[in-house]
Amino acid sequence: MSKIIAIIGATGNQGSSVAHTFLNAPNWTVRAITRNPASTKARALAGAGAELFQADLNDITSLEAAFQGVHSIFVNTDFWGPYLSGTGTGGETTRHSDDAFNEEVNHGKNAVIAASRVPTLERFVYSALGPMKRASKGKYAQSYHWDSKATIVDYIKRDQPELAKKTSFIYIGVYATNPLFVPKPDPETGFYKFILPMRGETKIPIIDTPSSTGPFVHALVEHEPAGTNLLAYDSYLSLDEVVDIWAKTMGKQAELVTVTAEHMHAEFNIPWEVLQAPLWIDEAGYMGGIDEWIDPADLKVRPRTKTFGEWLAGRDWEGVLDGGHAELQSLKEPGKSA
Repeated sequence: MSKIIAIIGATGNQGSSVAHTFLNAPNWTVRAITRNPASTKARALAGAGAELFQADLNDITSLEAAFQGVHSIFVNTDFWGPYLSGTGTGGETTRHSDDAFNEEVNHGKNAVIAASRVPTLERFVYSALGPMKRASKGKYAQSYHWDSKATIVDYIKRDQPELAKKTSFIYIGVYATNPLFVPKPDPETGFYKFILPMRGETKIPIIDTPSSTGPFVHALVEHEPAGTNLLAYDSYLSLDEVVDIWAKTMGKQAELVTVTAEHMHAEFNIPWEVLQAPLWIDEAGYMGGIDEWIDPADLKVRPRTKTFGEWLAGRDWEGVLDGGHAELQSLKEPGKSA
């Protein structure tokens, strides 16, 4: 008998990967939850065989209907959409981390409440991040996109104990296309510079989210017990190793340039919302504040995913450079020049 997995965020990088993985898995039906079934991405999922269901994360009743009869649910809530779409009273672009935090937490709680009312549910998987503010004792309190997800994790564990018994958390590593980790060419030296407020020996988990998220979620749902915390990554590398692999794969000269976060904030207008994450990783590690987790090697059935070097070798790197720089530009604080 075929089982149903419902996916919140099905048209995003993570959710789309989960959808396509389960569409290709035997005995699974994919229900893609979307606000706009007419969107290009939603229609593409339908064309691949997914069932589209219209629902709104602000409406618990619509979510309950969308979850009716499902056996598994994957949820990835969105911080960056609300953050980047903020506008002030005069129409100017603004960045309100607290507003985006509140919206994401509200959406996450609504999805959790609706899921808790599904009698057929066997597994709930939430895409999480660690409790940076709490674990750092308030030192890093401005990375709201981490703490919003950590708040939802706390809500599940504290306020939804029955759902918690069916829940696993997947901690997606650093996106391979993360704009902070895209080097900048130096026209004077010809070197590509990775400019970061991090040490070369600091290790980061790297993942090609569109291709690898789905296989890891499938492994959690099919082969691991509820209560599993999985750190999902393709390669776990020091920054020095990242630079070395990048240079050898791309045939370019590259170097890591370690600067202060204050320099990056002042020189490049990168907000603290973005900068505090690498500071925390450099100090405490990617899973700082989380007591227990497993790595991909610990999975009962480990999916085969591309290494960072293999991913690089198959990329149009000029496109990645352009896309990364454009994304970083979009994150900069409005109204400042740099």
